[in-house]
Amino acid sequence: MGCIATVAALLSFWNLRQTRRGRYSNFDVSERKQRQAFYPVLLGLLGLATAALVWQGPAGPLREGLLACWLLLWVCYGINFWLKVSLHAALSFFLAWALLHLRADWGLLAFVAAALVAASRLALQRHTVPELLVGTGIGLVAGALLRWL
Repeated sequence: MGCIATVAALLSFWNLRQTRRGRYSNFDVSERKQRQAFYPVLLGLLGLATAALVWQGPAGPLREGLLACWLLLWVCYGINFWLKVSLHAALSFFLAWALLHLRADWGLLAFVAAALVAASRLALQRHTVPELLVGTGIGLVAGALLRWL
C-alpha cells in the first residue's frame, strides 16, 4: 500500500505544481489537450510502482490490480487523442469491480458510489455523456478482467 500512497502523493504534487504554473487549467486536468502531458507522468509513476511490486514479489491480488489499472490507463491515454475519457468513471467502476471480487456487498455499494461519481462529473459539466460512457465501459471491462489475471 505504500507504493500506492507514494504514487498518489507524487501525482498530487505534480498536478498542484502544474496548476499553479498555469500549465493545467485545474487540478483535475479537465482539458483533453492538457491530459497529453498528464498521462505519461501518471503511467510512469504507476508503472514504476507496479514494477516495484513485481520485483518484491508480494501477494498477487495487489500486483494484479495495479497491472490491470495500468493497462486501463494506457487504453484511456490512447483514446484521449480523440475523446476525453472520464478517468473518474473508469477508475470508480474498475475499483467497484475489484471490490466486488473481494466482497459482494461492498462491491454493490461501490457500484452505486461509482454511478454517483459519474453523475457528478456530468452535473459539474466536466464530461459529456459519451466521455462518461467510454470511461465506464473501460472501467467495467478492466475490472471484469481481474478474474483472469
